[in-house]
Amino acid sequence: MQCLECKSELQKLDNEHLLSCCGLTLHEYALRHHLPLDLVLSADQVNVPDRIEDYPPAIPCPGETARGLLQGIRLAGLLRPEGDYLVIPGDIRRLDLLLWNQRYLSDFGFCFRQEYRFDTSTNRVIADNRLKARRRNFSRTGGHELSLVTPPDFLMVLASCVAQVGELHAGYLFIPVPDRNDAQEITQCLKRHWNINMVVLDTAQPSGGVMLRSYRRRDSDNLFKILSELLQTMPGVWERFHATTPEVTVVKELVFDSAHFITDHPAKCSNLHGGRYTLQVKVAGRIDPASACVIDYGYLKRVVNQRVVERFDHHNLNYVASELAWRSSTEMLCVYIWEQLIDYLPGLVELQLYETGQSWCHYSGPDLDSFQVAGSSSVLHHFNEAGQRDARLCAQIAGDRGAKLSVVA
Repeated sequence: MQCLECKSELQKLDNEHLLSCCGLTLHEYALRHHLPLDLVLSADQVNVPDRIEDYPPAIPCPGETARGLLQGIRLAGLLRPEGDYLVIPGDIRRLDLLLWNQRYLSDFGFCFRQEYRFDTSTNRVIADNRLKARRRNFSRTGGHELSLVTPPDFLMVLASCVAQVGELHAGYLFIPVPDRNDAQEITQCLKRHWNINMVVLDTAQPSGGVMLRSYRRRDSDNLFKILSELLQTMPGVWERFHATTPEVTVVKELVFDSAHFITDHPAKCSNLHGGRYTLQVKVAGRIDPASACVIDYGYLKRVVNQRVVERFDHHNLNYVASELAWRSSTEMLCVYIWEQLIDYLPGLVELQLYETGQSWCHYSGPDLDSFQVAGSSSVLHHFNEAGQRDARLCAQIAGDRGAKLSVVA
């Protein structure tokens, strides 16, 4: 086999040769030359069993950086048990960060492994890049307990978490955290020590947990400011959040079946009727250079399902929310849906809602900053806000009629 980098003729390609030849792993080499791993690897390199004796023990006192990095990785939900091992996965685009982590996490006995397996569901060879350590390295001494450390070491913990799983959307930093208590502790610490505000969003994560989001864009700026020195030492992380990349708009389409009626409508729409609505949600933003996406379609679908579809599907829209009781028109629906989504999708730029194939509505509402300042649109709240006004009106009517009326607002 010929190495396409140095043109050497070899019995087989391996990481040892490639790393000395061009600084690439086999997985990166296959991607550079757009070759399937099946053609790059020999049979004896696939499905190779692991040996626990090849992994070293942890050192007695792991360093502060190692403890901070590992705790941040745990907060991010990436420290996973797998049989006799603890595993930290890493994708190929962030391989430099994974190897950088390994330099410090070797204190705990972590080793880098690029493992190749034949996947029967896809009928191809797949590479798994991960750090692995013996699970028993973490059970023999209390010195290896994983718990939040106090500032300033907390910044290393948070920087590690942000580096692994943080995402920036329309200037707002999102951090998925599997444990709600951890999310609350991060929120309280940032508020107490740096006056940085975060909000906790329930987003139906596949593995449970919650999503932390900076409350305002300025909170994102302040958070990056206190983490900048640490993030800039981590390969590719600072550039991932701040590099100039193309901006695109992605669209997710979902449907729901609902009934409704239009109060006071002069034609047939005053009668209860049903139909299938098609909702297109459009989100704009820069392409994340590590994920090659603007936003994960899975997250987008979960948010819209949770906030809209599950509430509307097979329901009477007039009774879903007080804002829609009077007018469940496509126009009012769009305004209401926008306000249900903007906290979770700050890159939201347009909704397109089809009531039929011939009738639809476009809507572009306020961005998240403007929505936080102005609040919910008054067009949705006529009857919510009418109680105080009508109390005076009812008192006047009661006086005129010589009757006693009671109003409960």
